[in-house]
Amino acid sequence: MTGFHSRTGLTLLGVALYGGPVLAGLARHDWSVVPVLAALFLLYVAASRKPDLTTGAGRAGLAIMAATQLALVALAWGIGLALAARFGGYVLPLWAPIAITATAAGIGAWAMRDAAEMDVMLDSALARIAEFDRSDAAPQTPAAAWPDPSPETEAAVGRALSALRGLGALDPRRIDPILRKLHGETGALGFDPLYDAAGREGAANEPVVDLALIRFAALPEVFDRLAARGEAGLAPMLLLRAPDARVRAEARRQIARLIEAAPARMVLPDPDWLDELAREFPGEGYEQLLAGSVLPDARVASA
Repeated sequence: MTGFHSRTGLTLLGVALYGGPVLAGLARHDWSVVPVLAALFLLYVAASRKPDLTTGAGRAGLAIMAATQLALVALAWGIGLALAARFGGYVLPLWAPIAITATAAGIGAWAMRDAAEMDVMLDSALARIAEFDRSDAAPQTPAAAWPDPSPETEAAVGRALSALRGLGALDPRRIDPILRKLHGETGALGFDPLYDAAGREGAANEPVVDLALIRFAALPEVFDRLAARGEAGLAPMLLLRAPDARVRAEARRQIARLIEAAPARMVLPDPDWLDELAREFPGEGYEQLLAGSVLPDARVASA
């Protein structure tokens, strides 16, 4: 699979990012280029990780990122200088290596924006599932069960599906406002009818609906309710074999985070099924899910 989030895409991005400092060294540009390139590195890293600058920990994290990027750029620049001393340098204008790194940093920051947003959403969800795990001793009551969707809920989901289908592009920035509106109208009760609309096969498949289901399931209150009834991984497991590669990538990311947290109530993907997916979609990351999917006392399921 190609794309910004694939191995090939990330490798090309890394070559372009580090190519700037190395070329600056090969051209024997002086040390003043290092902080400029480091600032471009920091732009990419900060945009992809989005530290919370309203907290001391977030500001400290940004400072650590800045120091790390400065060291990495200085090292790459030093490698370029060493290569120039050994094999001879090249004549390049100062703007050339800066332009290469700036372009890579800008593209990388843009490409990673949705992944960072999903990480924030999943971090919130995982914090809540940790609370559920700490309360395992508390008896579960029938109140955890969900009623059948009301006509009002079904209608709200229908309006959301119409809006999603009208987008014309698989853009999380346009999908998420529709999901927030749906959540405001139905709360977590919108999950079941949205689940029923997703995961279609063949020509009936709608990637925008599939992606919307995963992102709706990661909303904190929806995630709470799913975790309470043991279905925290239900939405991403349904879509691990989705026809659209972007939907599969989103499903893998959420399953990986849930496996890492090892919630007691999560039904994990069946290892044999993950092995089958790894053969069907080589290089997409199912091998990593397979390596982490066998947990003590964990239940497994296949879609």
